[in-house]
Amino acid sequence: MTLDTGISTLCKPAHANGRGLMHKGSVRQFGGYLRTRWASPRRIRFWLLVLIVLYTLLGFFGLPWIIQYLAVTTAQEDLGRELRIEAIQANPYSLTLRIDGVELDDIDNRQLLGWNRLFIDLAWSSVVNRAWTFKTIRFDQPIIQEERFASGETRLSRLAAEQSDNGRSDDEPAPLPALRINDLRVEDGVLRFADNLQDATAATADHPKRVTLELQDVGLSVKQFELQKGTRSPLRLEGQLSGGGMLAFDGTLQLLPTPGLEGSARIDELSLVQAAPYLRQFADVRLVGGTLDLSGQMQTDAQQPFAFQGSAAVEALSIRAGPDDEPLIGWQSLRTERLGLRLKDRQLETDPIFIDGLSGRVVIYEDQTTNFGQIIAQRPSADAEDYSDPGRTDEEAAPFGIIIEAIDLTDGALRFADYSLPLPFSTSIHTLGGQISTLSSTSAEPARIKLEGQVAEYGLARVDGTVDAWHPTRATNLQLSFSNLQIPEYSPYTVDFAGRKIAGGTMDLDLDYTVKDKQLDGQNNLVLHDLKLGEKMASSDAMDLPLDLAIALLQDSEGVIDLDLPVTGNVADPEFDFNQVIRQALGNAITSVIEAPFSFLASLVGADSEDLGQVEFLQGRADLLPPQRERVAKLREALNQRPALAVELAGPFSRTFDGPALQREKATQTLRRRLAEAGREAADPSLTAESNQGVLEQMFTTYYPQADLQEIRARFTETQDEPSDGTGLDALAYRNHLAERVIAAQSVTDAELEAIANARASAVRDTLVDPTANTSIAADRVRLPDPKEIDSVDGERIAMEVGVTADSD
Repeated sequence: MTLDTGISTLCKPAHANGRGLMHKGSVRQFGGYLRTRWASPRRIRFWLLVLIVLYTLLGFFGLPWIIQYLAVTTAQEDLGRELRIEAIQANPYSLTLRIDGVELDDIDNRQLLGWNRLFIDLAWSSVVNRAWTFKTIRFDQPIIQEERFASGETRLSRLAAEQSDNGRSDDEPAPLPALRINDLRVEDGVLRFADNLQDATAATADHPKRVTLELQDVGLSVKQFELQKGTRSPLRLEGQLSGGGMLAFDGTLQLLPTPGLEGSARIDELSLVQAAPYLRQFADVRLVGGTLDLSGQMQTDAQQPFAFQGSAAVEALSIRAGPDDEPLIGWQSLRTERLGLRLKDRQLETDPIFIDGLSGRVVIYEDQTTNFGQIIAQRPSADAEDYSDPGRTDEEAAPFGIIIEAIDLTDGALRFADYSLPLPFSTSIHTLGGQISTLSSTSAEPARIKLEGQVAEYGLARVDGTVDAWHPTRATNLQLSFSNLQIPEYSPYTVDFAGRKIAGGTMDLDLDYTVKDKQLDGQNNLVLHDLKLGEKMASSDAMDLPLDLAIALLQDSEGVIDLDLPVTGNVADPEFDFNQVIRQALGNAITSVIEAPFSFLASLVGADSEDLGQVEFLQGRADLLPPQRERVAKLREALNQRPALAVELAGPFSRTFDGPALQREKATQTLRRRLAEAGREAADPSLTAESNQGVLEQMFTTYYPQADLQEIRARFTETQDEPSDGTGLDALAYRNHLAERVIAAQSVTDAELEAIANARASAVRDTLVDPTANTSIAADRVRLPDPKEIDSVDGERIAMEVGVTADSD
């Protein structure tokens, strides 16, 4: 009997009374059949064998084929990308899976990701614990090739967007499966990132520049990982950048409820040259050297976007710029033992920063631009349109708090060049060292600055004071001191200022600048030693100043010029130009001395400024009265303090002022001569003396032969009212009249007037060069130019104006 026939027979309905009994018996017969046929050990072993064979075939052969088919089909149909798998091996008994040679291409046929081998070891406890539990997951030589396009889109973000588009947006997110991985490892991984940058400084800025960064030999190890809230798993990560540098992290990883990392991070000798393309986004410079070292504790989670606490150093930094690829800034070493960064608090703190071998170069070009000003990349105008974006808010982010405990400089060097001047100029400050105290953007306390360096070969520079680094116009007080600077090296600035080169001399410069509430108050002191001017040079900006005279006035007997230059101004004024302010202050100082030289000379000896510039004489006289001798002595004392100064004494004369006196003198001399001829000697004869009346009458008739003395006498004779012996003659009035007419008859020549003028100049000269005086000056410093005629004289004295000039010797 077959199985089907037996079952059919057993299932037939019973129609007689005995059919119920027959039915019960049939059931018992069927149960026995099952026990003897289907539930027999032999039958169970058979079906178990069949199941095992099926499980084995499905596990070893079916599952790899299904995985490969589904993976390739899904990548092609849902993602539009080609997935290639070299081989898949599964072991259904050990619950292991190995997938070799995987490559996923992007839509442009460039590889997106892949790996050499993926090994998965699933634990049997997954069935019991109702959780995916993996003993081991190991990636060998995985590779991820990400790229950011000019639009800002990346390959992975594009892939994620397409994957989300293929899903239903209204579906509730599926709950995450229970997952545990005892050992997750990545070995010899590669992360390659390509970035298409818009180089705003390049001539071909419209064409993105493709930059590639590659992290090689990536090793990742995660232990006891669980996909549960609040659980942290030990994580170790390390890798080597192809351009130089090693990255490492050793800490813990948390995925739920939000991703987070915490542990020690380290960057060793990271080559900063790899960041050069990104630096060019902001400045037209070339980063040619430098390495970064970081070591410390890192944290990132929902409460703290990023925090780092540790040491940092940048070694051998070198940045170049300009058409000649000249050094711009750099240093040998920059390091700090503590760098604290907290993005949540927007706070950056450091211990003292030590900078060794700082080097920099500042250049002013012919068009007045600077090398630092030219390196700033000009953003496209489209950036300005972003301000009209309706999504833009006017809220500004809270300011970033920066606290730098101190900056310590050693062995620095700065180079300065100015090509905008008629003569190109350059100098250097080297062996620059010192300290800047705590810099804090959160405190009103200014930073203390104390720096010192060598200028050129023998000069010295010092900087001392305080400055608010974040608000320098609010409160700044700086004292800058420069000593023993070789002035010829600064000839370009004197040419631009005064149109003259400098042939010799040294300079000390003390600058004291105070800025309070944007108001500048500067007290500058300039000391020049043995200054010697050189040849003249054309300069459109040069001031029209007699520098030779200015130097002769300002330079003392030791060859020193000491100038105080006050400087004031509102630094917030858009028209405020510091260089112009300094230029104006120096010009005012020189001009004030030149325009009032005797005020300056008088200040040297405590004399009246108006007196030293004039020497006064009486009518027709060349002798110095005692007050005038004192005045000339003061002038002589002042000139001794200014050995480079010479004086010019142009003797004054006036026909209207000196003529009458000279006429009287000539008349008196004629009288003396006539008296001598008559045998009468008189040292100082008087024209109106009674004893000389006869000689006077002879002189009168000589000058006025047509005159009638009797008639003239009669004019001075009065008739007496009472009878007397005769008429009364006013003899004195008569003689005065004759004397006046005799004096008026005297002729005064120009030569005689000039002679009195020269005599006056000689009298002053003789007093200045008097060898018996304690402060006499050299005779060649006194010059007697041609006499000077004065049209009119007010008062009883004529004044000789003393001129000053630079001693040509």
